[in-house]
Amino acid sequence: MKYTNPIFWLILGGVCVHLSCNVLPPVNRPPSVGSATEGRVLTDTVSVEIFVIRLAPHQHELLQQLWQEVDEQSLPPQLRRELFDEGFRVGILGSLLSPALAQLLNISAEGRVDIPWGEMQEMSAAEAAREPTSVRNVRNLLPEDRALVKVFDTSLPEHSLFWLENEMVCSQTFTNALGILCVSAAANKDGSAQIHIVPELEYGVAELRLRVVAAMIIQDPNRPRHSFESLSISQRLLPGQWLIMGTTTPDAAGAGKAFFVRRNSGLEQRLLAIRLLNATPASATSLSMPTTAPRGTEAIIPERN
Repeated sequence: MKYTNPIFWLILGGVCVHLSCNVLPPVNRPPSVGSATEGRVLTDTVSVEIFVIRLAPHQHELLQQLWQEVDEQSLPPQLRRELFDEGFRVGILGSLLSPALAQLLNISAEGRVDIPWGEMQEMSAAEAAREPTSVRNVRNLLPEDRALVKVFDTSLPEHSLFWLENEMVCSQTFTNALGILCVSAAANKDGSAQIHIVPELEYGVAELRLRVVAAMIIQDPNRPRHSFESLSISQRLLPGQWLIMGTTTPDAAGAGKAFFVRRNSGLEQRLLAIRLLNATPASATSLSMPTTAPRGTEAIIPERN
């Protein structure tokens, strides 16, 4: 048996230690900029689907079925009465797609969760002319954002309104009146979101107004607006839940028909449906999460006032 010189093993061990120190990275190296583990979400983010649904004249019974399926008791009684007096109707649906709403959205599913949300059935031009259609938009709302939803693009030539102010009856006739629903949202820590809707009536002739954006003065031709602050809706939604908004009847007195009803060659009535996709509060972390957008959010276009 041959015995190896101990000096040889000492030299070999020193070489290995030197190489290992140069190869292994430091244990506490900070993450690089832009990595998936950096930082926290700096602001609330609420993602919603907004549907504008056109109703066909023969779907009166289907519309009544929808109002039977929704919960209209979620709003405070006083607010419900004021909304009803102005021709508005609001209700909440659970996360399961109801049969009536599925038909109105032209989704060939009866509450099945395996059907991709927001994917409308393909229809021919002839079918689209016979059947009601829905327009879908996905919005990613930050705290300072408002989605301005115009259920109709056409204005009413005249629209007269009456209201009580300081126990006195006030009235005004608005020309070229167009209803706009201002939608905003705030994320809650439990994953729900508070959805806010303020009805506003745009009217008259456009006026040139100045506003400051990124330290620049921009001229915008905007029409005057009458805001119905007393009819503001604030509703908590869980992911998947729906808020449905429409008019009481097509001939109801009040502001509601300026938002949801038109009479041209015939009666045309529409609904607004908002579904909460997800809510991310500012305190939520994004550790080990990829920075890719969720399925169905490709159409997100932020709108800020």
